[in-house]
Amino acid sequence: MHDQLPTAALPKPAPGLFWNPYLQIFLTVLLTAAAQILLKIGADYSAANNSLWSWLGVAELGSWWTWAGILAFLASFGGWLYALRFLPLGLAFALTTGVHIFVPIGSLLFLGEHISLLRASGILVIIAGILFLAQSVAKVEEKV
Repeated sequence: MHDQLPTAALPKPAPGLFWNPYLQIFLTVLLTAAAQILLKIGADYSAANNSLWSWLGVAELGSWWTWAGILAFLASFGGWLYALRFLPLGLAFALTTGVHIFVPIGSLLFLGEHISLLRASGILVIIAGILFLAQSVAKVEEKV
């Protein structure tokens, strides 16, 4: 998909490592995974609260964990929008599957959740897919 778009259709990013759209996608993935974990902690914060406010998700807003998760989502959204200016949507979206790697690993490290053999196998498949995608993108970008 990336090799089918004319290079003139995509603008060039600003110079510097931080402005690299691939780095921005990686940061987006990390921030999205962090946001998911923070929101889970925030949701657990009000698990004992059986009020209507908790059912609607409002009670969770009393936790700073929830607010940290919201801020992480906002930051990831900024990086995502930046990267979309320079990368085809199909490529950018495919790279965000890295969230499915970092959320289970983060859940293991920070929440004590278990990663089953089947899930670990799935994570390895996702890693292989991202590596194959990166290899094909690198070949296309060599030609440009």
